Amino acid sequence: MKVQELMTKDPDTIGPEATLEEAARRILEKRYGSLPVVDREGYLLGLLQVEELLPQPENVPFSDVEALQLFGEWVDGNFLQDIYRRYQKTPVKAVMRTDIPRVHPEDPVGKALEVLLTSEIRHLPVVDGSNRVVGILTRSDFLKLILRRG
Repeated sequence: MKVQELMTKDPDTIGPEATLEEAARRILEKRYGSLPVVDREGYLLGLLQVEELLPQPENVPFSDVEALQLFGEWVDGNFLQDIYRRYQKTPVKAVMRTDIPRVHPEDPVGKALEVLLTSEIRHLPVVDGSNRVVGILTRSDFLKLILRRG
């Protein structure tokens, strides 16, 4: 079986200059876990996952304390208003992942599954020979495939 038989075709995408507020709203409205980031011609630039939009626990240097970091900066306990202000002005390109794997529609689904299971991404962009986004694969797509075959 090939990737093109399992992928979601023409997925929703977002541009690099869109704000994180816009991205977060679209992710919530569509119930997505990520959005491929593309230029005006549809070429893949990166991937914005929900995880990049949330504060991350980090060890404070030279202590045993864990605190929250957002976009590489420490945030305190009264951070919701601060996060919202940052979302309003921060472009997607500032936090998107650019070091992402990708697959081609003609690749075998086994290759895609291996990438999804061995990388930190949950949504795998499918690109054509020119690096234009033509689809996306998720771990859930493989669950659907297994249940269809059962």
